[in-house]
Order: sequence, then structure tokens, then C-alpha cells
Amino acid sequence: MNSALVIGEGFLGCALIEALVESGSDVTGTSREALSSKLYLDMTKPIPPLPQTDVVYICAAISSYRLSEGSPKAWVTNADAPVAITRQCLERAMFPVFVSSAAVEFMSNAYTRMKLYAESCIIPMGGAVVRPRKFTPDNIGNLCHLMIRVGLDRKPGVYRWP
Repeated sequence: MNSALVIGEGFLGCALIEALVESGSDVTGTSREALSSKLYLDMTKPIPPLPQTDVVYICAAISSYRLSEGSPKAWVTNADAPVAITRQCLERAMFPVFVSSAAVEFMSNAYTRMKLYAESCIIPMGGAVVRPRKFTPDNIGNLCHLMIRVGLDRKPGVYRWP
């Protein structure tokens, strides 16, 4: 059995948690709500010590292109915090899997520049980056299975989906 921490419980994070539980993993989720029963984690604040797990999936993002433009909060959430989390993971023998975007390969805007910056730090440190294309309720399960496989294999690099 693997243990996993999923940071960011939006559409992808929730689906990933469900897939990890189905695969037999012990999973912890995070929440920006301090009164939640989940681990409190606000990506815009200094990253506290994370619970020890085998794999940490970094799914949190401000993914709106419009909201990312000129936003210090978006920069911290999409770039600085994932790098800090990756650094902490690798110092503690936890494997980080960062969810980026396939758009970094063909588009330049504030959001993709943030994701590319994070990738440029995470990959040399020894983390994994998953670059998904658009995911929907019909295909998100396949993306989750790829992410779980990346976490199990623990091989650094870039993984494109599909």
C-alpha cells in the first residue's frame, strides 16, 4: 500500500483522491478551510511541514488565464508554492508529482509562464511533471491512472497526457 497527499481538491484533485482510494492507497487531502477535517494548507502562505507520505500530488492551481495575469497570488500558488513543496518532498524522501499544463508547449500567457517556471525548478530537482490536455468527466479517470502510475514508478521527468 502507498500513502499519498493530494494538494488541491478541485475537479482533478477530488477525482485523483477517489482513484487512489480505489487503488488501495492511504490518502490525505488538503483544504484551504482551517475548520475542515482535512489537512489545512493555503498555497499563498509559507508551506508548513507536510505529513510523511510516499507521494505528494500537487494539483492546486489558479488555472484561469484571466485571473493569473498580473496576480501575485497566482504566482505563489502556481509557481513558488509547488517549488517549495517539491523541495520539502525531496528532502524528506517523498516523491512529488506536479500537475502542469500541456498549454505550456504552445501558448504563452501568465498562467503558462508560471507553470513553466515551476517545471524549470521541479524537473532538475528530481520531481515529476504531468502535462495534461483538457480533461473532462469522461476522461479524467485515465489522467488519474497515469498520475498514480507516475507516483508508483517514482521516475523524474515530464509525462504528457494524452
